[in-house]
Amino acid sequence: MRIQLPPTPRAPVLAPGEIHVWPVHLGRVPLDAVDAVLSPAERARAARIRRPAGRRRYRAAHVALRTLLADYLGVPPGLLRFSRRCPEPEVCGDCGGGRPVLAAGPWPHLEFSLSHSGSAALVGVVRAPGTVGVDLERVRDTFDWSRLPLVGAQERVTGFRTWTAIEAVGKAAGTGLRDPVSVGPPTGGPRRARRSGDPSDWYVHEVDCPEGYVGSVATRTADSLVRSFLWPPSGCGPGYEMG
Repeated sequence: MRIQLPPTPRAPVLAPGEIHVWPVHLGRVPLDAVDAVLSPAERARAARIRRPAGRRRYRAAHVALRTLLADYLGVPPGLLRFSRRCPEPEVCGDCGGGRPVLAAGPWPHLEFSLSHSGSAALVGVVRAPGTVGVDLERVRDTFDWSRLPLVGAQERVTGFRTWTAIEAVGKAAGTGLRDPVSVGPPTGGPRRARRSGDPSDWYVHEVDCPEGYVGSVATRTADSLVRSFLWPPSGCGPGYEMG
């Protein structure tokens, strides 16, 4: 039987200093070749998700991640292997925690980040030694942000934007929400953020997302150029740049 692999996104050239961000419609990601693309560990984790919709979305998000990275690297998506990088190995040793990273292989090293919520996902990619973290959230009809001290009392959509900024910084740093993150107010450009105990600045950009979602991408570099692409568009053709 012939296996139909996901369509190539035809990734553009990733220039130094650029961050590429890919909003993904999970319902449009073909899963014909899911067993040929995902690793045994990914397939096992998907099988533990009880709800069929959640199981499909997990598979679709990871197929999309692998397909996008593989196109940048010029290798089959099933060849990629991942590990985790602890942000403080001198403290925790080989704990198996930290942010996901590409395992060493016959390809250039890229840093990446994945987030998914509802029926959408967000993938961020940057050339090493750059750092990237992304977060995506489906905007709920009602939410009281005053219950979360990290965000505080804010208008509903603004609160979701601030929350994704906080999460994106935690993912970029590899510490999650272990260290509290404070984010500056919107300025029309990147928002400056700080992690507790870290004197360096982080910079957060808003991301164009499917309707009903908000997203953020975080990096350590103030002058990073963020380019946003959509994949797969209607008809599962090549990705195209947004904005």
